[in-house]
Amino acid sequence: MPLYQWFQSIVLLSGNKVNNRHKVESKASRLWGKDLHKNNSVPAHCPQLENIFKKKWRDSLKGDLLEIGCGSGSDLEIFSKLKEIKTITAIDLGENIEKLAERYKERKDIDIRRGNALSLDFDGKKFDVIYSFGVFHHTSDPIKCISETQKVLKKNGTIFLYLYSSHEDLLFKRMGIFFERIIMKFFGYIPYSFQNLICIMLSPLCWAMFSLPSNILKLFGFETLSRKVPFYFGTHPFSIIGDLKDRLMSPINYRFSKLEMERILESINFSFIEVVKTSSGLYIFAKK
Repeated sequence: MPLYQWFQSIVLLSGNKVNNRHKVESKASRLWGKDLHKNNSVPAHCPQLENIFKKKWRDSLKGDLLEIGCGSGSDLEIFSKLKEIKTITAIDLGENIEKLAERYKERKDIDIRRGNALSLDFDGKKFDVIYSFGVFHHTSDPIKCISETQKVLKKNGTIFLYLYSSHEDLLFKRMGIFFERIIMKFFGYIPYSFQNLICIMLSPLCWAMFSLPSNILKLFGFETLSRKVPFYFGTHPFSIIGDLKDRLMSPINYRFSKLEMERILESINFSFIEVVKTSSGLYIFAKK
């Protein structure tokens, strides 16, 4: 048994194990391809990694880039303007990928296609940098997704990832994860449209319970403490609908501790590993 599979058997304890890969992919395609990513309203995430990794981020963004789970194309839009990047390949499960490809049809250096993080194949092409934000933890096998990047990454190539944290040391976050799992279990028994409605109704409640107190803490100078509160980023009662859908309506949410992720990356033979744990999750840098 490969070492990464051994780690898979012992660390995937923070999500509900899903054996039906087709079921996971079908719901993922509907949620992110037909709902959340209908338009380009989703904010770009790559500035978060730039802020954390700074010089490593700037020095790595060159050559051939692969984005796994490009969604509505918010990050792709930023990458497309960087002169250091020679080519961009972007994949996603969602049906929105066709509209995104149409938007960039004049760019010969950008290849947008439907693809699966669990099975990467680009006819022998390899990449200097692979970027994926908030994707692998929603698949049936996130460790396999990370392992797949090794196949298509050039020697000395770099990966930048964001994954959910288990937040084993933060009580507020652990409470949020507990209720998240209960609601996800309940959502498994009700129609998709009802799930959508519940997320809309929950948004003002979660904003009042978490976002508003967090903003008050920030107002009084307790910014570090405020960012440890769930949904600290909420700006108005309906501002966290998208995040609620992303977490509660997703087919699965896997979570990892910082130590678990470091050991997983080592087992897949990555080097120069840096895993930064924040109140948001795990930000990952590693080289082949």
